[in-house]
Amino acid sequence: MKNKYLKLFVIIMALFMLSGCVHVNRDSYDTIANNIIDSNVYIYNHYDRGYKHYIPRGLSVKQSNAYNEIIKSNKYEYYLYVDLVSYFNKIEFEYKTNENAYYSSLIKDGKGLIEITQKDDNYLVVVQYNYAKVETLVKERDIKLAVSNSLIMLSTINYNNEVIQAMLDEGVLSLNERKVDVFNNDGKVNQNELQEIDEDNYRSDEEKEKDRDYIN
Repeated sequence: MKNKYLKLFVIIMALFMLSGCVHVNRDSYDTIANNIIDSNVYIYNHYDRGYKHYIPRGLSVKQSNAYNEIIKSNKYEYYLYVDLVSYFNKIEFEYKTNENAYYSSLIKDGKGLIEITQKDDNYLVVVQYNYAKVETLVKERDIKLAVSNSLIMLSTINYNNEVIQAMLDEGVLSLNERKVDVFNNDGKVNQNELQEIDEDNYRSDEEKEKDRDYIN
């Protein structure tokens, strides 16, 4: 009976975490990363070609294509890049920390990286995990929330091998896939990059999901 209640408690806490109700500012970056990655809660509310994942409460998709997404909150925009080819080929990455960064640390036995760099009055947060990367530029008070939101999106990515194989067979990925670096070295948004993203066959989230089952 005790184990039953303990399991229920863990599930409830995990659901609260994924809904954005946990006060992350009290935890260290390592604690935030470990709690989110180890939660193993399989909930999805956004579907794209080749993968699906969970978007935390308060965030919504602004633009999306097969492997790049712009996800917005009421104050910031998160830029998600999903490396479908590296996932499919099971390419192992060797992440390296940056001693000059505001914060830089490996996560999950070196299988990912959190890196935070100060850019004037803002902070560039880059989180890499599960063959994907999120970048966002935030105020100092929102760094841990940004790390939490990024890790929730990254850790819940679930890949569809059959769809990715079809995309490779069609030449979609080999011809068009490119890694997106949204921010310049000074932390400012690369407008040329954003313009290319806008022109890269983006459709609104509403248009993409109108013929699919969507979880609210």
